[in-house]
Amino acid sequence: MLSATYKRIINLKEYLNHEGFKKYFHNTGWLFIGRIANLAISFFVVAYVARYLGPTNYGLLSYAVSFVGLFSFIANLGIDQILYRDLVKYPEKENEYIGTAFFLKLIGALFAFLLILIFTFIIHTELITQVLILTMAFAFIFQSFNVINNLFQAKVLSKYPIIASLLIVFLLSILKLIIIFLQKGIIYFAFLNLLEAIMYACSFIFLYVKSNYKVINWKYNKHIAKQIFLDSWPLLFASAFALIYTRIDQVMVKNFIDQTAVGFYDVAVRIAEVWYFIPTIIVSSIFPAIINAKKNNLLLYKKRLQDLIIIIFTITFLISLPIFIFAKPIINLLFGFAYHPAIIVLQIYVWAGIGLSIANVINQYLIIENYTKILFFSSCIGMIINVILNFIFIPIYGINGAAFSTLISYFTIPLSIILLLRGNLWKNVS
Repeated sequence: MLSATYKRIINLKEYLNHEGFKKYFHNTGWLFIGRIANLAISFFVVAYVARYLGPTNYGLLSYAVSFVGLFSFIANLGIDQILYRDLVKYPEKENEYIGTAFFLKLIGALFAFLLILIFTFIIHTELITQVLILTMAFAFIFQSFNVINNLFQAKVLSKYPIIASLLIVFLLSILKLIIIFLQKGIIYFAFLNLLEAIMYACSFIFLYVKSNYKVINWKYNKHIAKQIFLDSWPLLFASAFALIYTRIDQVMVKNFIDQTAVGFYDVAVRIAEVWYFIPTIIVSSIFPAIINAKKNNLLLYKKRLQDLIIIIFTITFLISLPIFIFAKPIINLLFGFAYHPAIIVLQIYVWAGIGLSIANVINQYLIIENYTKILFFSSCIGMIINVILNFIFIPIYGINGAAFSTLISYFTIPLSIILLLRGNLWKNVS
């Protein structure tokens, strides 16, 4: 087993040294630099915000973010991955694809905001909670311009969006520190969430125009819209299920326990997920080359998929282990002793990233092969298991039970996909 893994690592190394593929790793380098720099700037600021607000107010802010997040699948419509794939495959039709995707996402964003407005006033009676939720929900409108970022990723030109992202994160971090210095309340942090979406939309438009593209050239194509919807509807529901099993735990923690417990739980989740960008960037940067390999060399395409799965597993395990071991000093150092209950949650939750990262690779394979219905069923299974386990474990084990429910559901996703494929995936990549 070790020998086979070693050989795959050597083969992948030779593959990465290929001249044509260096372009993708140059792009990956910028993505890594951007995310690491963003973390360096913002993560400690977030920790400072959590210390300033305390577990109760920070928990309320986190709950509002999770509640709004439950509706984000409607705003996104599950089309990002389909758009990314089609921009790689059909670059000559990029104006039609981007224009159509933007229109669809804008309609989805307006509908999502309307639903949040209705459910907020039905479920929540506290004015502060209503204001927090609706302020954050309005950001969906501006997030429709994220379609431009798909173009830069498809063309392997992430350098410029990354630089813009660094500037935005830096400015937002400064604003958060100013809010703390002025002793303002949590509502100001909610407005920063909206401001972030506006700033990203403006930066995407600016970069698009500076790259000699014109928004005025965007075209809506009803045939492309129909095809995108047919390809993405399973992803839409898969995204809905995924958002439920990634967000519902915090919502259920508040309802079963209180918002202070949400604060403890969110702190652990933030630390446990802080490294998720590493496998995500690797996969998103490599897959354009894998898609192109399928066009020219089917055997190379299958081999690269298998190698990538093994490498992702190895990387995620080696990252999770030290976080598990040093969970206590990490929590105490970053967030303070007030967040001590988050330690065990972190030790449980951190292992969920392995299952999630492997699922990410397999999901990309399913999208390439247009097996999106399998994503729908696997996400549904994960959601059902997560919700049921939360109902069982949270009343008994509290926030630790919520973490354990997430861990099980995250590993259920790739396992259920393999069962649904009935071995075809491993047959195709062997």
